[in-house]
Amino acid sequence: QSSGINAEYGHLILEKLLKYTPDRSEKRKTELQEALKIMEQVPRYANDAIHLMGLEGYHGNFDILGQLLLQENFLVYINGQKKPTPRQIFCFENAVLFSKPVPVKNTSRKLSVSQTAPKYSYKNHFLLSQIGLTRFLPDDVTNVQFQLNIYKKNQKHTGETFLLQAANTGIRDQWMNKIEKLLFMQFENMKIGRQVICCRVGV
Repeated sequence: QSSGINAEYGHLILEKLLKYTPDRSEKRKTELQEALKIMEQVPRYANDAIHLMGLEGYHGNFDILGQLLLQENFLVYINGQKKPTPRQIFCFENAVLFSKPVPVKNTSRKLSVSQTAPKYSYKNHFLLSQIGLTRFLPDDVTNVQFQLNIYKKNQKHTGETFLLQAANTGIRDQWMNKIEKLLFMQFENMKIGRQVICCRVGV
């Protein structure tokens, strides 16, 4: 709680400094604006870190997954199933990871902060190179769904699909746009890599 208060207090100080900095001090205003942007991200980064710390059962290397960019709870329809499954999903730079929320046990005694913190059981993850995105689904009357399609290394569809249903359109759009951007960046990097190889072999 104290860290949240400190972040809020720091945010207010920066806003005041920015407000009373003369327009002629352009460099100073730019520095304060950048600091304010960073300060605004602190609560989100802290919240993401708390959720990631609650992940259990993943024994891989987090460095391979890259930086955590988004985390959110979704209802997931796996391979066209009729009943959705709740999943806490983590979007990294290089992969999307699925986990199952672990409910807090009911007890009469007072629990510590660590005991009430969110916990998740690792289910699976897929590298971005295995993922295809379907933005618009014909049967989605809620406008809060999108689908991830899983592919093998040879780009053949495995038949695995994960239809994600967000709590609202804002979350859906944020995730779709982020994943689409990551896939586009990956495609561009692969294209540059092919060009470099072609130049080296003289093609």
